Amino acid sequence: MIPVADIKKIYTLDEYIKLDEIGPEKHEFFDGKLIAMPGESLLHNQICLLIYRLIFHALSPNIFQTFVESVKVNIEGENKYVYPDITVIKEQPSTQLPYKDYIIYQPLMIAEVLSDSTRKYDLTDKFILYQKITSLQYYLAIEPEKQLVLFYEKNDDGEWTAKTYTELTESILLPKLDLQLNLSAIYTQHKP
Repeated sequence: MIPVADIKKIYTLDEYIKLDEIGPEKHEFFDGKLIAMPGESLLHNQICLLIYRLIFHALSPNIFQTFVESVKVNIEGENKYVYPDITVIKEQPSTQLPYKDYIIYQPLMIAEVLSDSTRKYDLTDKFILYQKITSLQYYLAIEPEKQLVLFYEKNDDGEWTAKTYTELTESILLPKLDLQLNLSAIYTQHKP
C-alpha cells in the first residue's frame, strides 16, 4: 500500500524523507508540516527541461552539478525543505548533514519557472526563504508564457539586486558560475 500524507500530522524529517521517496506526491516541509506540491503543466515541464539543458551543457561538469525539479533544498538554519525547479551546486558540504543523498545544502543558483498557481509563492515567500541560504548567489524567476526573466543576484555585501530581462538580444550573466544565459535560447526554442 502506498502511503498518503496526513496534512494534520507533524512529521519528523525521517518520516518526511521516507514519505516523499515512496509516496505518490511531492511535499515541501515546514517545521514538520507538509505542503503538497501542485501538479505542473506540460509547458512548465518543457521550460524546466529546456533551462536545465542550457545550464547543464554550459557548466563544467567537473566543477558544478545541475538538478531539475525533484530534488529538495534545505533552507539554511531552519527545519524547512523546498523543491526548486532548477538548482546548481558546486559541492555538498563535507560536514555531517542528514540525507545528503536526497537534500541539497549549499546551492549557488536556483531557478523557478512561474505558473499561475505558484507565481506569488515563488516571488515572495519562497524567495524570502532562499535569501537565508548563504551560499546562494543567483535566483531566476522565468515566465513561460511571455519573454520575461526576473534575475536576482547577491552582491559582495550580501544585498540582493534585481534586473528584468525581456528582449531576445539580452543575456543574463552569472559570473560566479562562468555562465551566460541568452534569452533567445530560452524563448526561440519555445515561443510564448
